[in-house]
Amino acid sequence: MNSRFVRLVGLTAVVSCLALLAPTSVNAAEGCSQASSQASSQKYLDALVDRNAAWSIPLDPFVIRYENGLPTSVSAADLRLQLFLHLQYSVYTSIEDLEWTWQPGGRANVINATYRLPVEIAGQPLASSTVVEDFTLRPDCKIKRIDATFTIDPPA
Repeated sequence: MNSRFVRLVGLTAVVSCLALLAPTSVNAAEGCSQASSQASSQKYLDALVDRNAAWSIPLDPFVIRYENGLPTSVSAADLRLQLFLHLQYSVYTSIEDLEWTWQPGGRANVINATYRLPVEIAGQPLASSTVVEDFTLRPDCKIKRIDATFTIDPPA
């Protein structure tokens, strides 16, 4: 009886491990779809203008963000905190003219967002910034890398 119990516990442990290691969906095995990639990336864009959205972004724990070639964030905690504190983002009031490109240049697991950020201080328009941003996602649609290029445009 004792050996039956030990075998049962061992079998239960093996089955539990296999269940944890198995993909949770077909999408996880095949990669993130265009719609899911866009939804994940949109949550990041939402956080640029709404500090409270920072906590809902699906990020890899070791996400890295580059802005104009320089690393500006090296973890999910770092990026969320920067977005929540909203220091450099408080001058952005909206995201305009947003266009999405799925797998630009044939790059798998990448979605590109190109948009314009109006820059205002105390309600006064100063300029705008055109942003070209590539999001690289894991198969489970968590963002693992962000490459952003900002170009400052003078006010119209």
